[in-house]
Amino acid sequence: MYPFLIVTLLSLIVLASGCVSNTNLNQTKTYSQNGIYFVYNGTWENANVSSPNAVAGVGDPNTVNPQTHEPTTFILIQKPNSTLGTDLQTAYNQNYATFFNNTSNQRVSDANITVNNNKAFENVYISTSGGVQTEMRAVWLSQNGQIYVILCGALPSNFENQQKNFNLTINSFKVQ
Repeated sequence: MYPFLIVTLLSLIVLASGCVSNTNLNQTKTYSQNGIYFVYNGTWENANVSSPNAVAGVGDPNTVNPQTHEPTTFILIQKPNSTLGTDLQTAYNQNYATFFNNTSNQRVSDANITVNNNKAFENVYISTSGGVQTEMRAVWLSQNGQIYVILCGALPSNFENQQKNFNLTINSFKVQ
């Protein structure tokens, strides 16, 4: 009887441990300000954005660089003023016409994608600033006649691991 009790107890422990999960992994937050809406990882925080044409920003507080006090994993939403009155394809082409002439920017890939049934353009590149490399995923889209750029960034060693978080925001992005 004693061996049966141990096997039963061990079985219950194994079964119970299989039910334990980290609830933060599936939690999300929503951003609904400045005329836009999107969903993002629940462990991330709103970021103060100072970039030109920035509308919103969120970042992973666990990746804050101690020197810059900025997260190395982030999503920045931009609404470039220079694109007013320009169609999406033209704005995208004009932006990248000379962008990669700068040796601190290296193209990784370029693609046509769809976001919320809208045509969009995606450019993945590595940018070096202040000796730090960041892999970037820029998604250009147009909604309600306005062009937006969803700029997702992470250290190259963490970039692939963040695609789920980046996709969450990109696929939920809407203009209100």
